[in-house]
Amino acid sequence: MDAVINKINKHNKKKRLIQYLFITLGVTLVDIGFYFFLDPAKIVIGGTMGLSILITPYITSVLPWFTNSIFLFIVNTFALICGLIFLGKDFFLKTIYATIISPAIVFVFEKIFDPTFFFYNNPITEVEGKITALIVGVVLFGLGVGIALKNDGSTGGMDVFQKIISKYMHVPISISMYLTDWTIVFIAGFFNEAGFTYHYQLSSVLFAFIGVFIEAYIIDVICLSARSRRTLYVITNHPNEIKEFIYKELDRGVTFSNVTGAYSGENKTMVICTMDKNEAYRITSDIMKLDPDAFMFVTSCKEVRGEYDKRGLLWL
Repeated sequence: MDAVINKINKHNKKKRLIQYLFITLGVTLVDIGFYFFLDPAKIVIGGTMGLSILITPYITSVLPWFTNSIFLFIVNTFALICGLIFLGKDFFLKTIYATIISPAIVFVFEKIFDPTFFFYNNPITEVEGKITALIVGVVLFGLGVGIALKNDGSTGGMDVFQKIISKYMHVPISISMYLTDWTIVFIAGFFNEAGFTYHYQLSSVLFAFIGVFIEAYIIDVICLSARSRRTLYVITNHPNEIKEFIYKELDRGVTFSNVTGAYSGENKTMVICTMDKNEAYRITSDIMKLDPDAFMFVTSCKEVRGEYDKRGLLWL
């Protein structure tokens, strides 16, 4: 028994280490997108990094040593304390890693790289530079956040406030995300490269809108569609033949369910199997050859977890 427990603990430690590696990768991608693309172009797509783009230049004008990494560390620490108070110790422990490492990575970038590193030959103020910064920055942002969330992690900061709003206002987390991010995006319309302006910058807001939608789509693809599968349902009088065929061709498990036709009153068996999309396309015609009288339909699964997961990568 002790050997089994030790083996399980070793497996859990290895899995947790892999999760932290992917969370680190995700946070690093977010920081690259922010430091090298979104901040130089002054494109705000919400979150604490969006606030940093708006607020840090004003503080720096008074305190030259103040940087984005310091702002992010202060806000993330405050968010972490709020998370401990309002969301509990478990959330605090899960969030503390990303909360610390994200501003730390930005701090390293500030010490080593010029933020306009990628834009020496393409000024950011020009439309081409803005579009480049938007696309690359948002894609990196979406990939980073998606990878972190996929591995039960977080990028810290605004995520904490969004979850607090969701908990105490009794609204879905998606609503709290829109509430915070869109508020920051709309406020950003009063700012341009020179700072605050009374002339609302509609173009900046439109850039941000596009960015938020692209980011949300990428996160959705990574967090949900990466697990997207197809579930096959076959109502048949030959369930064992179909089961053996699926075993042989796909090496997938199946489930039997007894069903009764409402009109005919005839008892049949429904064979249920979840599989990859390409497998579903390949196997359906073969099953109909096994039982031409079978009734079959295929549905899309947004997310699959459990035993099926062991066939794939840990983070997918």
